[in-house]
Amino acid sequence: MTSAPITTATNFLAFLGLVSTLLIVWRQNWPGRRRLFIVQSLLLAALAAIIAAYAHRPELFLVAAIVVLLKAWLIPRILGRMAAGTPPRPVTPGRSAGLSLLAAGGLIVAAYVIMLPVTTVSELPTEGGIPLTFAMALIGLFVTVTGRDVLGHILGFLMFENGIFGLALLATYGLPGIVEAGVFLDVLVVVLILEGVVLQIRREHDSIAVDRLRELRG
Repeated sequence: MTSAPITTATNFLAFLGLVSTLLIVWRQNWPGRRRLFIVQSLLLAALAAIIAAYAHRPELFLVAAIVVLLKAWLIPRILGRMAAGTPPRPVTPGRSAGLSLLAAGGLIVAAYVIMLPVTTVSELPTEGGIPLTFAMALIGLFVTVTGRDVLGHILGFLMFENGIFGLALLATYGLPGIVEAGVFLDVLVVVLILEGVVLQIRREHDSIAVDRLRELRG
């Protein structure tokens, strides 16, 4: 099963999604990273809309709309409330965006190697973007583990979820809308809970930096 237009469109959007992921890793300031997350989410919404059009799955248009509403508008606003009053943190000695980008590049190679058995046997027109979205998920997991503060961990989790969402769309040629609706609800609940945790940490310790919290722990 081949379809040149959808293959080109989905590959291009998956590539742009990966580029936005790398830019999030590269950027050091929080407002810029939040804007790039919005861009990443809009690209995934466009990906869902394109698959909906070509696969004749009208429910995916609703999924695309939910992505725009939830991940490109509501969750970024919640993230903005979490970051309110947080001073910008300079890059600390020994911490380099270049090293993080190098690690991200290694994860991209690993994603292609891991997904090679899948892409070689798959006949889906969206198979070309599968390694790209899987790389997005791996890099999101990497950001979750290596985040310099609580906000970085949360952003990494959201990037990881975006990558999984894109991977599921491409690997199944469109998930059932009810499944995605349930996932989106879970993500929103998690973010709202994390907002309360972040605000409580800031009230008690006047910081959300991971290194500072480790010092308080002793």
